[in-house]
Amino acid sequence: MKNNSQIAIVLVVLLSVVNSLSQSKLPIIYSPQYNISLFGIQKLHPFDTKKYKKVYKYIKTNCGIDENRFYCPEKVSESDIRLVHTGSYLESLKKSEVIARIGQMPPLKFVPNRLLQKRVLVPMKYGTGGTILGAELALQYGWAINLSGGYHHAKADAGSGFSYFADIPIAAMKLWQKDSTLKIMIIDLDAHQGNGYESIFMDDKRVVVMDVYNCQIYPRDGPARIHIKYDFPILQQTADAEYLNLLTDTISVILSKEQPGLIIYNAGTDIFQKDPLGRLSVSEAGIIQRDQLVFREALDRHVPVMMLLSGGYSRQSAGIIGRSIENILKNVIKVPGLKTRPNGKI
Repeated sequence: MKNNSQIAIVLVVLLSVVNSLSQSKLPIIYSPQYNISLFGIQKLHPFDTKKYKKVYKYIKTNCGIDENRFYCPEKVSESDIRLVHTGSYLESLKKSEVIARIGQMPPLKFVPNRLLQKRVLVPMKYGTGGTILGAELALQYGWAINLSGGYHHAKADAGSGFSYFADIPIAAMKLWQKDSTLKIMIIDLDAHQGNGYESIFMDDKRVVVMDVYNCQIYPRDGPARIHIKYDFPILQQTADAEYLNLLTDTISVILSKEQPGLIIYNAGTDIFQKDPLGRLSVSEAGIIQRDQLVFREALDRHVPVMMLLSGGYSRQSAGIIGRSIENILKNVIKVPGLKTRPNGKI
């Protein structure tokens, strides 16, 4: 009887631990403020401005994560924005035609600026706040995922390509306020060159950039490209085998050589074969394998990693992101207590 009582006590303790783990917060950042709604005008751009909500709902449903387990960011402060951006650029955002040009939606120039500030720039400020929070949480937990962010075309004095605020440099500046020696590696696997942060960081030795991008499309920024240490321009229609072989052959070697203190991973899904802007030919399975590779390489080396969603302009983008994050949580990080599917497959 004594042994049975001891076993019962152990089981109760284990169940208590499992229950505690299943209720604790996860370093996944989301805010309803991420989503952009502007009376349907946003549909003039191929970017799904509500994909953040779709990814959030997918993860909640398919991983069984309660909404209280997500982190919710604050809007980035004006003082933090000015750590990177010039006053003249921020002043220019008070003109509707500037917001329209950056967002690549010409009709926006006819919309009152006050409305654009609220419906377009405020969501971007929350996304930037999510990147700041994600960087801090990655150092705390070893990993983090911001269900927004990755505005990698924004420069200090200009925005472009639907990038209004340079969230990655702003997050880096915030981290350096606490540890000025922190070495950050940016792994940018969006289909487009990350010319914004490349121009901002320039020759800052605390930042190492690995950028794999379609060199035959926007932005073709030669001056910014000079500052890419690991520069991998690829051609249109590059498919799974060539793309994944490139990553397999390089990421491990680069991480071993650089030994960063944090990886910021720009995980654009515009490399998808049906994406109208990325013009590459990587399948959904290839994207899931790509994300898994980056996280596994980082975690195996105990290097904190933060994932940002970045670009993705196909109708399938949100679903691909959701399934990829589900795979990371269940099969790479192996978060305990997540909901499992009946067949055990992703």
